[in-house]
Amino acid sequence: MLPMTQTELVTLASDGLPARLTGQWVHGKKYYFCRYLDIMTHGVGRKWQGKLAFVDLFSGPGRSIVRGSQEEVDGSPVLALNYEFARYIFVDIPEVLACLKKRLAGHPKFSQIAFIEGDCNEVIEEIRFASPADHLTLVFIDPTGLQIRFRTIQRLVLDRNVDLLMTLQFGMGIRLNLNQYIKAEGAKLTAFLGNAEWRKDASEGGSPSQVLRRIKSRYLHHLRELGYLPVRDREIDIRNDQNVLLYFIAFASRHPLGGKFWREATKIEWTGQRQINYQRQD
Repeated sequence: MLPMTQTELVTLASDGLPARLTGQWVHGKKYYFCRYLDIMTHGVGRKWQGKLAFVDLFSGPGRSIVRGSQEEVDGSPVLALNYEFARYIFVDIPEVLACLKKRLAGHPKFSQIAFIEGDCNEVIEEIRFASPADHLTLVFIDPTGLQIRFRTIQRLVLDRNVDLLMTLQFGMGIRLNLNQYIKAEGAKLTAFLGNAEWRKDASEGGSPSQVLRRIKSRYLHHLRELGYLPVRDREIDIRNDQNVLLYFIAFASRHPLGGKFWREATKIEWTGQRQINYQRQD
């Protein structure tokens, strides 16, 4: 059985290859992911003369199976291939990437894909080398915890036109373990956020939700220090079947047009409800 990037159960999909087990919330992530890629590629493809690149730092095996229903859902690498990018870079540990390669074998865009094995934090230079410097690059960052270090993001976007579409694991990754981080060294959280200032946010007290909001605001502030314009009030929260926060989906671009596209992508929620409390705060 194939080991995944993080410790989790796996099962076989209908194509005989391993798939990642997930919950019903995957449909929300898929909705916003596809909405943005569609709007972005149509919106800037001509302006950039087709020079668009897509990077997936936690690619996974390319397919998930929803617990209970056994419904199969395509993963982000497979979905991204439906959109007009000139170059694709898929990153994951060797065992997972080998599965993804098999799943994509014979795909008409296979020659446009670079597969990079390893922890994205450790192979960041390979990722930069594989990403055309003259392209507009959309980086999708979708770990299951705090695996991505902020310094990796800093290096990835240096001197490049890079937009970031991220799942910020503030629910299961931070809120669930915050007390342990406070009591211990908290090196993992510090590496994720880029510094140890989160301890100030925690020491100010309040409910876990209030502490989490302060830490999230600080993280978005650090992105702004890199020249990014996070689209505030559009960090979409994804919850499990018990309505417990799992993570936020956030977007950041250095160009206002990226924010415009993200607002359009999130204008109607994946449940069909229209956003009515929008106030621009970029």
